[in-house]
Amino acid sequence: MNLHARLAVAVALLLVGALASLSLALHLPQPQGLFSLEGEQIIYSAPSGQRHTVAALKAGEQELTANPRWLIAEPDVLESFEEFNGLMDQQRLISAAIKRGDLVLINESGDHLAVPFRQRELGDLHWLFWFQIGIGSIILMIGGMVWSAKPGMATTLYAASGLCLAIATNTAAVYSTRSMFIDGDVFRFLSDFNSCGALLFSSSFSALLWHYPQQLGRFPVAPLSFIVGFASCAVVIFQWEPAPNFYYFLVLAIYAVGFIFAALQWRFTRDKPLERAALLWFLIAIFTGTGGFAGLQLVPAALGLELLVPQEILFAVFLLMYAGVALGLIRYRLFDLERWWFALWGWLLGGAAVIAVDLALVSLPAMGQTLALSLSLAMVGWLYFPVRQWFWKRFVRVPERNLERILQQSIPRFTAIRSVAELRSLWLELLQEVFQPLRSQPCFGVQQVLLLDGGQAMNIPDVLGEGNGMQLQLADRGRRLFSRDDLALVTLLQSQFEIAQNSLRASERGRMAERERIRRDIHDDLGARLLTLLHRSNEGERPLVREAIKDLRSLLEALDTETRPLEVLFASWRMELEERCHTAGVPLQWQQPERVPALLVSPESQQQCQRVLREAVSNALRHAKPSAVSIDIEHQGDELCIIIENDGVSDSPVQYGRGTAIMQQRADELGAVLKREHLGSCWRVSLSLSLPLLEGSEPPESRGV
Repeated sequence: MNLHARLAVAVALLLVGALASLSLALHLPQPQGLFSLEGEQIIYSAPSGQRHTVAALKAGEQELTANPRWLIAEPDVLESFEEFNGLMDQQRLISAAIKRGDLVLINESGDHLAVPFRQRELGDLHWLFWFQIGIGSIILMIGGMVWSAKPGMATTLYAASGLCLAIATNTAAVYSTRSMFIDGDVFRFLSDFNSCGALLFSSSFSALLWHYPQQLGRFPVAPLSFIVGFASCAVVIFQWEPAPNFYYFLVLAIYAVGFIFAALQWRFTRDKPLERAALLWFLIAIFTGTGGFAGLQLVPAALGLELLVPQEILFAVFLLMYAGVALGLIRYRLFDLERWWFALWGWLLGGAAVIAVDLALVSLPAMGQTLALSLSLAMVGWLYFPVRQWFWKRFVRVPERNLERILQQSIPRFTAIRSVAELRSLWLELLQEVFQPLRSQPCFGVQQVLLLDGGQAMNIPDVLGEGNGMQLQLADRGRRLFSRDDLALVTLLQSQFEIAQNSLRASERGRMAERERIRRDIHDDLGARLLTLLHRSNEGERPLVREAIKDLRSLLEALDTETRPLEVLFASWRMELEERCHTAGVPLQWQQPERVPALLVSPESQQQCQRVLREAVSNALRHAKPSAVSIDIEHQGDELCIIIENDGVSDSPVQYGRGTAIMQQRADELGAVLKREHLGSCWRVSLSLSLPLLEGSEPPESRGV
């Protein structure tokens, strides 16, 4: 069955139960006077206003001594079947006399009075009748809608508990609010159904705690629990028990099994804090309702004690159970239901409110149907819907995310992105700002957005599609679980980042194409002219031309659009600097790590690092008389440190020139730390770099342009 079919089944059961109870209640005898109990005496208040103490009722030829138990609300509390069956027999005789019209009341003075009867109407029904029907209907509907939203073993048992409890409340609503008279066969039938409903409620309750939050084993507890429940029903119906109130012991025995299963559930969730928190909420909701009824109704009745609270009122404690589970659906998403489950309730209650108000207005004198419908729509629109909206915002606390505000704040940040590293950093920042997870951690191999563990975590792929994703845990700093709405929001953000990434790639392709054009033009034009000049110049000018050609070659390398491995760069830098030192007659001492980090360095970083090294070595050769120049490259974690050191420095204070300022500027552009130290006759320059800042940022599509 689909969702609509399951909802239709739940609504049909509700209507059938409520209408059946209403029909039975309206067909009970309704005297024109009022019978009430004062102490152990039955008082009849006649329509004329006279009060009579009932001594007996004469049903045909039989005279029945007044029995206070005629007004008992719940016959199961009687301590013997002799009393129970005697009550049913007396009610059967009285009902037959009412149908014949020969029921006579005998007062304490011995006077014989006829008791007039009339057709029972809606206005004759006691408010407790509507109260019990309302409780049963609400409970049945909550269970039915949970089952409709997500059918399964646990939700089926939860719905079954609501159905069985509705049977108990609806049947009790009929006989507990009678005027005094009810046919003995109907009384017995309703009482048995009430007992069976309570027994089967305990069976479904115990089976539910075996299956939820997790199934405790493969043993078929649910079928066995209902077999025990139906067997107990047979014991009650056929009166195989020692006394009517023994049925309460049966209910308590089945109910106690649920405590054992609850303890096992608690033990199995000892290493799962979130599951234990959800279980704790679930158990508090269940035991608050059922425990209140057991303590105030089942235990006193089983022990033959006087009830402190009438059963009709005690049914209300079950609302605590079902309302608590409903709140658990919000906070812990019990039964893995989504929040749209509450939208079904809004729709259902909105329609019910219109009907209820319309019926109330139609019952008023001189109120036409058209006017009543118009007023009911107005009252529901002005009162019900605003109150519902307030309740939703106050208690459901759906997190408000203004998508327009999120996009307005993020789009300017998209436009400011200049590299893929910045794009990834912005992606992580937005995920933290939008979802505010309690914890987040990297996860690998993520290809699509997924909810895990019923919404406890959400896996999000890397925005660049490289498989290095992020796992967010417990949204809104642990106050809620992730939902399908969050999946949709992530998809929206991904689409915005895809646009930004495409824009970045297009910009990068254009920039690289322009660099390549400039590089090609310099190579073809200026390079050719320098070669011509080299061949035409005399021996004294040729070294200067060769130096210019080397500078041109370095400039063309700086304009190269390709990233290069760090190890290749080390070899290139060493070759160039060894040539410079060899020309000056100074040896170069080069040291580097045996294992060079596997890193592709961007063209900009290549250029800046190379020129800092070149300037440092040139300064050593130009301004000192070194016996050697040493370059030591150290690698620790994400840090790379290049140390250039030479001797032959005079003791006079060092004067910093334009070259040193340019070195500092290049280091700042790299995000590096440049240090200069004068140690006696030695001069040391150190450049500390962060490896992630050197990484190439151009998209793969742009390489080789």
